[in-house]
Amino acid sequence: MDNTLDAASQAGKMPRRGQPLWRQVLRPLASLRLTVVLFVLSLLLVFYGTLAQKDQDVWDVVHEYFWSWGVRVPNQLHLLFAQVFFGAPTEARWTEAYLPLPGGKLLFWALLVNLLSAHLVRFRLSWQRSGIFMIHGGLLMMMAGEFVTREFAEENNMTIMEGGKADFVESLRFFELAFTRARPDGQIDTVVVPQELLRQAIKSGAPIQDEALPFQVKVLSYAGNCDLLEKPFPADFQNPATQGEGLTLRVSERPPVSGVDPEQRINMPGAEVELLEKGSGKSLGVWVVSAWFQLTRPIRTQKVTPDAPADESWKVALRNKRGYRSYTITLNKFTHDVYPGTDKPLNFQSDVLLQDPDMGVERTTVIRMNEPMRHAGETFYQHQALAGDSGSVLQVVRNPGWTLPYLSCAVVSLGMLTHFGAILLRHLRKQA
Repeated sequence: MDNTLDAASQAGKMPRRGQPLWRQVLRPLASLRLTVVLFVLSLLLVFYGTLAQKDQDVWDVVHEYFWSWGVRVPNQLHLLFAQVFFGAPTEARWTEAYLPLPGGKLLFWALLVNLLSAHLVRFRLSWQRSGIFMIHGGLLMMMAGEFVTREFAEENNMTIMEGGKADFVESLRFFELAFTRARPDGQIDTVVVPQELLRQAIKSGAPIQDEALPFQVKVLSYAGNCDLLEKPFPADFQNPATQGEGLTLRVSERPPVSGVDPEQRINMPGAEVELLEKGSGKSLGVWVVSAWFQLTRPIRTQKVTPDAPADESWKVALRNKRGYRSYTITLNKFTHDVYPGTDKPLNFQSDVLLQDPDMGVERTTVIRMNEPMRHAGETFYQHQALAGDSGSVLQVVRNPGWTLPYLSCAVVSLGMLTHFGAILLRHLRKQA
């Protein structure tokens, strides 16, 4: 009897004889213990990712924690975790080392392999298990929706003054150094330098050049987030700026915006750039540029060549990265209503004219809160108002996978109804 039980227990631990090799390989990957471990690691990752938003921007946390293969959790985060849950003293030596964790990308693929292996090894096709298959199919669809959103979704803003029009959107997270020149025919020549190239120019020290520009650009300093300080400057401050707004303003670097910052939601970069004459390398002056200049009305413009003819005069600005569209939106009227006796907003409304020659579209419509406009695969939401209700800011979203979360929730709900309904029917039959 003992030998029989021992043989049976050994058979439960070891692969059965005659099983295909692929089943023997997938059996450890389909383990429920592995599922529990992966879920625990996922909970820890979400916990630390949430704490990290105290000191980091939300998008930086998403990229570092949830869209990476691995993450090194800073000391202060796992120290806080140890103090709250285990009562570990602050001076504990083990807390001086960082805590390595698998990133969201690694956990995603591990859970996917675990789920598919479990279906191949453990589950068999039958009507009684159809609900389980639907639930897991809905979860896979939700994961696919997150992947599509991460890789292909775009979220931008479109700012329009009342009575004006716009044919471009602006990114909230990425910036560019733009040089513009108006031509006699009304067209505008534009040369942009992405912020990544500005950071690289700081490290290399080499000037940036383009065939369309009559000068080279040397980046003296770049701050990912900054404040602008007005005169009087400190006595020991040596102002490098010799042109433009830098004569009265200077850039003061500050820490990046965190996910809990109540005053500022996005980083506002600033830089000091020196323009050099092509060939000779002679300095044409040093300018201070900042994204803060784009928030003033009217926008502060800085001329690089003020003495040149109008069709040869260049302007410089550090602005949000732009994406131009084939359509034009004109803001005919902007309405901002509040509740009587308060300053709480009751309604934001933009009466706009949409013109798209490529698609043969010209129509007027109203964009208000919870009533967006859709065109060319993009959705336009009423986002906010400009100072003094002088214009409107529309949020422009393109997300090709926006239907997948809704479909996945519907499939999971239907799967749960099917699964528990089958269990209920079996129970009623036994009772009968």
